[in-house]
Amino acid sequence: MAGDLAALLAGEYGFPYDEDRDLARVTQFAAVRAGDRLYVKKRFADDMFAGVPLPDFRAGDEPHALLADLRLPVYVTTNYDDLMFEALVDRGRSPQRAICPWYTNDPAEVAEATRLFQEPAGYNPDSSRPIVYHLHGHHGTPESLVLTEDDYIDFLVRISGDPQLLPPVIQKSLRCRMLLFVGFSLEDWTFRVIFRGLLSTRPRHASYRHVSVQLPPSAGGAAGDRSLRIQEYLDKYFEMQSISICWQTAREFSAELRQRWEAR
Repeated sequence: MAGDLAALLAGEYGFPYDEDRDLARVTQFAAVRAGDRLYVKKRFADDMFAGVPLPDFRAGDEPHALLADLRLPVYVTTNYDDLMFEALVDRGRSPQRAICPWYTNDPAEVAEATRLFQEPAGYNPDSSRPIVYHLHGHHGTPESLVLTEDDYIDFLVRISGDPQLLPPVIQKSLRCRMLLFVGFSLEDWTFRVIFRGLLSTRPRHASYRHVSVQLPPSAGGAAGDRSLRIQEYLDKYFEMQSISICWQTAREFSAELRQRWEAR
């Protein structure tokens, strides 16, 4: 869907490059042409999320439902939608939502965005009251969206320059626990910013491994052996980073993991 909207914006704004489904690059171009980055974000939020129905959370291969059934305390998402939140509600949980305030220097706005973590007794998410943390923003707050190329750069600069911007419970989850990446491309902006920016500070002596669920790489229509070489290269590269790649769609992975989980 994001690729389709990127292609639509590319046509509307006369995007002159070939990568007309690269959302970050297309929205960057659109923001420059429109002279207003926030306008493009609002347009994106309206067009992308208006009237979109919820998936069937009872389907065995629905990824959000599977993650909800794992009963984790922390869900960090780079999606702008409510699907993880709604899946948890569907499972009878009481999720809390918070958005990373990377987009503002206003103390009042930062305080509001981090209010959940300032509770007198402290906020310790658990399986009954988990946190869904929107690292790259939420469509209900368009200015929070990490959408254009400049947004990704600004996000990384802000996070790097202010280590306290992320709440301690989120920092601990990113740096001190096993991570499962679902729905990313190893070559896209989102994964690169998280991996090179946020995860570079993880302790090198950590013994746990991470898993990334990926579609098999495309070689642009080239022969199958070329695609295989690309896959072997990526396997070896991320093996050095303690990340094991599962070459499946999110739904294939969800169906298989649910089957194994229920067969324990």
